[in-house]
Amino acid sequence: MIVALVVLGVIAGLAAIPIDTRPLRSNPHPIVAYVDAVAAFDSLRADEDGRVMPDGASLMFVHGRRMPRAIVLIHGLTNSPRQFRELAQQFHERGYNVIVPRLPQHGLEPATISHLKTLTAEKYRDYADQAIDLAQGLGDTVFAIGLSAGGNVAAWIAQHRPDVARVIIIAPAITVARIPGLLDAPAMNLMERVPNISIHQRPDSGRGHAYFGTSTRGLGETLRFGATVMAADRDPPAVRDITVVINDNDHTVDEEPVLHLADAWQRDGVVTTTYRFDRRLKLPHDVIDVTQRCGLPAVVYPALIALLEKQLVVVDGARRC
Repeated sequence: MIVALVVLGVIAGLAAIPIDTRPLRSNPHPIVAYVDAVAAFDSLRADEDGRVMPDGASLMFVHGRRMPRAIVLIHGLTNSPRQFRELAQQFHERGYNVIVPRLPQHGLEPATISHLKTLTAEKYRDYADQAIDLAQGLGDTVFAIGLSAGGNVAAWIAQHRPDVARVIIIAPAITVARIPGLLDAPAMNLMERVPNISIHQRPDSGRGHAYFGTSTRGLGETLRFGATVMAADRDPPAVRDITVVINDNDHTVDEEPVLHLADAWQRDGVVTTTYRFDRRLKLPHDVIDVTQRCGLPAVVYPALIALLEKQLVVVDGARRC
């Protein structure tokens, strides 16, 4: 009994002591010339050769020259750039130069969730800066869209990169829906302080580009990165046109933190739009990946394109999965 009480006391102490969630500042080095941007991407891809899964590498779709518009698409936790491939192709067909850079520690061989134990909030920050730096050489106007952990990255970009014209943040993983709000910070603190636990799940043969399971440290660092964005909301965001996309059927992440950000940004005079996918669509948390069971890319993609291009969004129908 005494040992159990001591263990519980240690766990409570680890959960109660705050971790560092101060804002992570940008260190931009934007690329000016198109050829330099392509060379930077080629170097990135060369570094991935032999290290990533067949469908796990960074993607680029370009028109052979600098275009009026370039866009960065940012995939989610445990997934890879393959998640956004079809949406990237649609933006390319609309005249954008497009990059889908691989998140740190993602898409690696062998496909195991254990890779995420070395993920850090600082790596997310550096990834965001590098992605926007590269995109600056691809287009006159740069946009960004991110989902889940990629939504955290998109929110960080909105807060820190004034050289981006518009950002769409989809279901960011700032807090987890299954954890009561009062326990959000203690759970994050605990994941940051105890040794990583990798919980493996059976892979889906139709989604060989993703990891399956949970890394407690990887999730903790994702939440810490989201917390640094929340801490940064005391300052006006750098991007002046931001759209937040909520999935009313999402049972993975909590919508409240990003709605708090949207309210703060609106008070700062930012053009802030909140869009909701209706619960009747029965969409999964991952609304992007065409290999995702219950996804509706034929509904989601046109809506996101319309939101980015400031068109009327029309979504018809309801369905059951």
